[in-house]
Formats: sequence, C-alpha cells, structure tokens
Amino acid sequence: MIYTIKKGRHFANFTINRLFPFVGSKITGSVMFDENCLVKGDISGWNKLTGIGNIDNHENSGRLVWRSDGKHIIIAGYVYINGVRNEKVITQVSVDNWYTFKVEYMSGYWNFEFGNRYTAMSGKLGCVKLRQYPYFGGQSTAPVTMKIAIV
Repeated sequence: MIYTIKKGRHFANFTINRLFPFVGSKITGSVMFDENCLVKGDISGWNKLTGIGNIDNHENSGRLVWRSDGKHIIIAGYVYINGVRNEKVITQVSVDNWYTFKVEYMSGYWNFEFGNRYTAMSGKLGCVKLRQYPYFGGQSTAPVTMKIAIV
C-alpha cells in the first residue's frame, strides 16, 4: 500500500485497509520511503509511521516514528505512557530501500524493530486498540508531497 502525504497536509491519503478492525498487539511489515521524505527544514517533532494506540493517541500508545536530517531517515520508537511521551532513536536508513519493521506490545513493554535494530520501552496499552497510519508532523505539515510504501 502506498501512502501519499500531500504538501500542506498531516494525514496520508485514505486507504481501504483503514476500514478493517484491529485487535492485535503486534504489527509487522516492510517499508520504503521515497526521496521526497528527505526534505529537511523547520519541521518540529517526529512524523508517525505506524503503531498501536488507544482512542486517545496521547495517553497510552507505541509508534515507530521518523524524521529526516536531509541525508537519511532517522527511525525511533515513541511511547506515550499515561500521557507522558518518551522516545528512543533506533537507527538511520536510506530512501528507496525496503526495511522490515515490527511494533509489539507485550507484558508492559513496547518492542520496536527496524531493519536489524531493536529497542524496548516500558508502556501501557488499553483495551480499545487502533492501528496507526502515516502522519506528518505534530504542528508542521508536509513541506512537499511524499510517499511511503508499507506492505
């Protein structure tokens, strides 16, 4: 599935897979960023790639997030626990290459894998689980149209 985040937007385009319920505590797949994701500028915060959250994403959730330094895509794990955010950088990667990933909640920990790198962070996950999809920024919107392929 290719997710397009248009210039000036936060949310990626709607895709049919968003209509399916999510009941698990693990997401796995592969991802590739296009070269437009390398844009660097006055961009605050992290861009969301995928993850698992509750109805309130800022309460208890775990996500893989990314941002660019202009040459690489920096990948981190990003956890909200009782409304407090923590993050850990996992790795940096190139565009136009496929990378495997995993986000899993198990026994009070969020486990994040990207490529051959791994980190774990303590956290919580409520009963109502929602899969998270690509989203650009927090306050910043996408400065150019970019594409992220996730399978």
